[in-house]
Amino acid sequence: MALNFPPPSPDDTQPTSPLLKKSVSGWLQFAPLVVVIAFAGIALVVVLLWLALMIVPGVRDKSVTISVDGSAFPTITRAFTVAELLREQNITLNEGDVIVPAIQTAIKSDMVVSVTRARSVTLTVDGQSRVYRTHLINPAEILESAGLILGEQDRVLVDGTAAEVASLQRWPVPATQITVQRALRMRVLDGDSERTILTTHDTVGDALFDADITLYLADTVSPDLYTDVTDNMEVTINRSRPVSIIADGVTVETRVRGKTVADALAEAEIALVGLDYPIPDEETSLLPGIRIRVIRVSENVIFEEARQPFETIYQADSTLEIDQTQTLQAGQEGITQTSVRVRYENGVEISRQVEETTVTQEPRDQIIGYGTNIVLRTIDTPNGPRQYWRRLRMYATSYHPAALGGDNVTATGKILTRGIVGSDPRVVSYGTQLYVPGYGEGVMADTGGARPGLWIDLGYDDANWVSWSRWVDVYLLAPVPDNIRYLLP
Repeated sequence: MALNFPPPSPDDTQPTSPLLKKSVSGWLQFAPLVVVIAFAGIALVVVLLWLALMIVPGVRDKSVTISVDGSAFPTITRAFTVAELLREQNITLNEGDVIVPAIQTAIKSDMVVSVTRARSVTLTVDGQSRVYRTHLINPAEILESAGLILGEQDRVLVDGTAAEVASLQRWPVPATQITVQRALRMRVLDGDSERTILTTHDTVGDALFDADITLYLADTVSPDLYTDVTDNMEVTINRSRPVSIIADGVTVETRVRGKTVADALAEAEIALVGLDYPIPDEETSLLPGIRIRVIRVSENVIFEEARQPFETIYQADSTLEIDQTQTLQAGQEGITQTSVRVRYENGVEISRQVEETTVTQEPRDQIIGYGTNIVLRTIDTPNGPRQYWRRLRMYATSYHPAALGGDNVTATGKILTRGIVGSDPRVVSYGTQLYVPGYGEGVMADTGGARPGLWIDLGYDDANWVSWSRWVDVYLLAPVPDNIRYLLP
């Protein structure tokens, strides 16, 4: 039920009751204490939240794998997002880099974060170059990403190699330099005929040659053959009499009186020297519009050297300590020399004939001695001095049953706990007693997947697991085993 009070009179601006004055003043005496209690409660909540973060491993630490251009490494992080993880690892993203998952993604345990670095690709279009950064490798996809649309007649060079526009999608290797020359239109008036060609060449002469428009010595071209090509230009060809002789890279248009190819060559003052020959042959009768090609022939003898690899032989040496090597004989490649007769026609190689092959230097094997002498030495351990017969520099990691999904049985049937270590049995035999500074003594009783280099996995139980990720000295303790692998893989 609502209670209705009469409105105060204009003169009723101060409380007149002594009791009310006493209540207000009494409450004000306790105000500082209330504020202190409130702040203390807030501080208690903050401390409890901090303790929760420190006590619960899943909230505080997360195990993730970071891969940069295919090179992966594990790490432990407290980052909440991919962006924070990259900042924590000092990994800077550049223009064009691809990050998976997205940088705003929340970090979860066992997450894989992949960074693919963008490459620098030089794009040159009609003589103008710029550097374009992208993670793409296919030239067609790079051009599309850069907003470049090609015509079928455009000329494209990928890393200096000419390419058809239609073949760019199937280009087999990553592209680093792409050059595009746009095709220009040229209207060619050739006697009574007219045609329009598209060309990517710089001069009129190159454009006409590429379009298979044959020019003879007596022909006139306007503008001349050395004129730079411009878009929509018009080129006029005035033809001479139709006898064509192509020799030494030049097409000669002339009128001849002779009846044979030999007569035409003589009147054009084109000589055949040595092995040179014409097509058709010299006795062929001339017909109107005949084309005569002069093939310049030359031969040259070249000498090619080929190197024969030497073999490397390993030889036991009892004067050297184990894990020491010494080159007993330097290797030397063998050399063979072959004389080859090369035939050229119009400057193009058409055949090769091997004339003789000679061995000028025999290969010599490289011999490397490896030590087999076992020397016992002593190392101080927390359990007292121990003798060891081999010291290996290995990369140490650690594991425990929980990291294996609860599996606590090793490859040799032992229970995984502190003192059980795993490694490559080709390097450290099962049952070998060993000592690792900072870890203690252990026995080789487990193995894992293939890893590069020399490695050792230090075992723990779940309650006492300690993370290892560094290079350590591993001492193989006496007694010396009967079977020793002197050459490590």
